[in-house]
Amino acid sequence: MSVFSTPSINNQQDLQNAIAQLKGHLASQEKDLGERAAKIPHQLFKKASGAIVPAVLTTASLAGAWNILKLVPVAQSLFSLFKKKKA
Repeated sequence: MSVFSTPSINNQQDLQNAIAQLKGHLASQEKDLGERAAKIPHQLFKKASGAIVPAVLTTASLAGAWNILKLVPVAQSLFSLFKKKKA
């Protein structure tokens, strides 16, 4: 965003020109702010999905890892049964 620099004012014509420049600068800033405000919902969605998706995947992978760890004793007992039958 550009900064408005006040021109030197010596007479009424300079004052009117400065007012016109300031109005133009304000209109430009309002347009820029309007464009930025229009982008906010899209950016919020991107940020939220960027935070939620990894959290869901992490939770799902932790739950899957926990389920696999719960199967380890079952696998050990089955392995010991097969080992006893061979012996």
